[in-house]
Amino acid sequence: MLNYRLYGELADAPPLVVLHGLLGSLDNWHSFARGQEGKRTVLAIDLRNHGASPHVMGMAYRDMVADILEVLDALSISRCDLMGHSMGGKVAMLLALQHPAIVQRLVVVDIAPKAYPPRHQALLQAMATMPLADLKSRKQADEWLSPTVKHPFERGFLLKNLGRNTAGAFYWQCNLPEIARHYVGISAFPAVGQAFAAPALFIRGGQSDYVAEGDLALIRQYFPQALVETVEAAGHLPHVQTPEVFTALIEAFLA
Repeated sequence: MLNYRLYGELADAPPLVVLHGLLGSLDNWHSFARGQEGKRTVLAIDLRNHGASPHVMGMAYRDMVADILEVLDALSISRCDLMGHSMGGKVAMLLALQHPAIVQRLVVVDIAPKAYPPRHQALLQAMATMPLADLKSRKQADEWLSPTVKHPFERGFLLKNLGRNTAGAFYWQCNLPEIARHYVGISAFPAVGQAFAAPALFIRGGQSDYVAEGDLALIRQYFPQALVETVEAAGHLPHVQTPEVFTALIEAFLA
């Protein structure tokens, strides 16, 4: 079963389940989840082949949805609010479309229900070819990625995947080969015929190109009650880059 972390105790109110993006982990939601203590229970989950979850074959969205359902069943959660960022947002959208009785409200962060160009192939190649056995420090890893990933903030985010064993050797904590092998499928979105009639909030970064004006009609085709909010100062990681504004939007929506 997937690795998860529960912030607060499960009670009568549905918890907020949060899903990270590609090459992320549940730790990406730690600050947000801690800030919700006393307001709502947050369940953060590592998606398959990420964080401390099992390394398994396949990265199909339907399999990732099944993984989440297994966690919810194990915790006897029959209804929840659901939030996902990027790849996790696609998992959240598909789960809501296929199992609407489980999802009370949906939040999708900087992603649309569509296929994207495979824009991260150079990044995955840089990570795969990093000479881990020769690394002496994280600074060297950062320097290796810098020609491909220009922004230091983004490199720091990606290098959270870099672990170090007791012998001092570096390794990727995520299942990088399996993620890379299925990257084209991760960039896509499964064709579905249903719509999700319950409330939905889409948050996009004003400095990001992941959710364009032309995507709004498609979003409302699948999610007719969708409210779209733009955080002008944020890029693709509004929950990390502009946490106060992001949290205020979430709390207002879930109030």
